Amino acid sequence: MTIRQTMKKPKHPHGSKKHDLIRSIRLVNFETGEVATIMPNLGATVLELVLKSGKNLHSILEGPGSLQEMIDNKHYHGAKLMPFPGRIPNGRYQFAGKNYALKPNTQDGAASIHGFVCKRPFRIVHTAVSNHRASVVLEYIHRGDTKGYPFKFSVRLTYTLASKSFSCTTVVRNLDKRAIPMGDGWHPYFKTSGKTNQLLLALPPSSIVELSAEKIPTGRIVRPARKTFIIPLRRKAIDTVFDLGEKRRRVTTKLIDPKNGVELRLWQEAGVRKYRYLVVYRPPSGTSVAIEPWTCAPNAANNKLGLIVLKPKGRFVASYGVSLKTIR
Repeated sequence: MTIRQTMKKPKHPHGSKKHDLIRSIRLVNFETGEVATIMPNLGATVLELVLKSGKNLHSILEGPGSLQEMIDNKHYHGAKLMPFPGRIPNGRYQFAGKNYALKPNTQDGAASIHGFVCKRPFRIVHTAVSNHRASVVLEYIHRGDTKGYPFKFSVRLTYTLASKSFSCTTVVRNLDKRAIPMGDGWHPYFKTSGKTNQLLLALPPSSIVELSAEKIPTGRIVRPARKTFIIPLRRKAIDTVFDLGEKRRRVTTKLIDPKNGVELRLWQEAGVRKYRYLVVYRPPSGTSVAIEPWTCAPNAANNKLGLIVLKPKGRFVASYGVSLKTIR
């Protein structure tokens, strides 16, 4: 195992110094060829993930097509969603008796979506390498200087590449003198090969959070499933928030590719104050499917569905990861 840092120039720089160089961190397993590529200056986004199943390597993340698209990342490929995932209508919310207004950042200007950490730079705190794994610890400190979110916190991400697996442990600490509201999520677009219409999705026991046309929870929970259920992705439009329940446990969602004999497994620590929610979205392109661990539902700052409140000096700790398995 090894860790590499690289610097690349974008083809069409924005003109400001912060975009002159794009730095990446690569966790590499030279024995297997497995790779994880992370962009620390772009919110510690996971850009690339290559894992091995049997004798074959699989590039399992769909990402932006160019460096400029990577900088913009309009669809949040591989991004961390902090301090809240999902939409907040008009960016307005109330916490501890006070009103706050975030800057709307959706195309129609109707909501704030997916926080702001995905655009912030992280620093390298620590690296570790052994014969069987490589890891890097990255940190971002928020000084309370974001419009609509004047709360101070730190977030440390530990990314680890091991044989046939990749994981992230997130630690958020409240650095403020008051309680702060928060949520977290990850937005990977998974693929195996070709179109997704030949894939199957095995979902864990859960309930569905009903959403309005604006992708905001209506307050209704529908169609609880007590057992794992499998749905084919052939011509299946899906953009759904699943509630995994309050019980703390490790939950696994499987993306199954029968044609190529590979099964992608996304696991998450679920339950109260963990990644209680699972979001599944199939983009119109049909080349990938987003399977996203979230701590809360959209608009949690207002509806409180999964909202985590950290007391002064309090912290949040939870993990998720990805692995591959051969099914032939």
